Amino acid sequence: MRSPWIVCVAVAVFSLALCSGRLDAEEPAKPAATVAATPQKAVERALTFMEQDTLKWRKDKVCATCHHGTLTVWALNEAKLQGYPVNAEFLADTTKWTKDLFVPRFSKPRDPRPGWSLVSVPGIYLGLMSQNLPVLSRDEINRVSIHLAAHQEEDGAWLLPPPANGAPPIWESRETLALLALLAWEPYVPVDPVAAAAARASREKALAWLNATKDSETVQATSLRLLLDVRLGKPHEQLQPRIDRLFALQKSDGGWSQTAEMPSDAYATGQTLWVLSLAGVKSDRPEIGRAVTFLVSTQREDGSWAMTSRNHPGVVATKNPIRN
Repeated sequence: MRSPWIVCVAVAVFSLALCSGRLDAEEPAKPAATVAATPQKAVERALTFMEQDTLKWRKDKVCATCHHGTLTVWALNEAKLQGYPVNAEFLADTTKWTKDLFVPRFSKPRDPRPGWSLVSVPGIYLGLMSQNLPVLSRDEINRVSIHLAAHQEEDGAWLLPPPANGAPPIWESRETLALLALLAWEPYVPVDPVAAAAARASREKALAWLNATKDSETVQATSLRLLLDVRLGKPHEQLQPRIDRLFALQKSDGGWSQTAEMPSDAYATGQTLWVLSLAGVKSDRPEIGRAVTFLVSTQREDGSWAMTSRNHPGVVATKNPIRN
């Protein structure tokens, strides 16, 4: 059974690590000095930060993004589901604002121009969260499925942007993008039998590509492959090797890192805890307690967590490192 505060901390940091990407190598993290050392308090502080930061972003930028749109909607809806007090007016307005900006795009034909033909990451997030949260309607979920199928390549996966334009961890690899897309792609069965057969074939092609692709064994790839196994209904004994692998990757401070060479951060730790909760890992395991302690102790005074920026190996970008 999923522990409500573990899920909320996990999803909050998964979102907030992206929201707070203002940190670079020269700006040291500033952990909260007076935060009560409880995960519940960390969630409440995080939700307050998220509301304030999203309102500021909307006022300054007048646009929606993965972090100040879709992931905010995801974290707030998860918090509401778990019983945390969430500003209902803000949640409804942010959800509508995000959907109004992104959902109409899912029905448009694929733009063939280089750089414009990529799959929508906000669409992937909206589809993924709607697996267990009341965010998209049935029709809107179907539209995400159509969008994913339209942007799928012949080999079964999806294109990445050029390395200098698409930074990890979102654009970590075609493997992680394919995993996220397939996890967001709820089966859509059109009435027309020919179209229905094509939809099934597209999903099977994506799964075949993943099965044939060597597992990169990063924390993110391992987590998402575990979640896919859960969604495919595999028995617990088949899930266990990847659960064991994730615990083997946990660092001595209790957190997880994006790569073996990097220090622990909130993004990798939150994402891992979220997936482990869905895989049925008990919240009383000492490894889970250590991870939550890491998150609570590294939360910043404003309620956010620092995001560790990185480029693809060997890539020098205009903004170096890329700050997502």
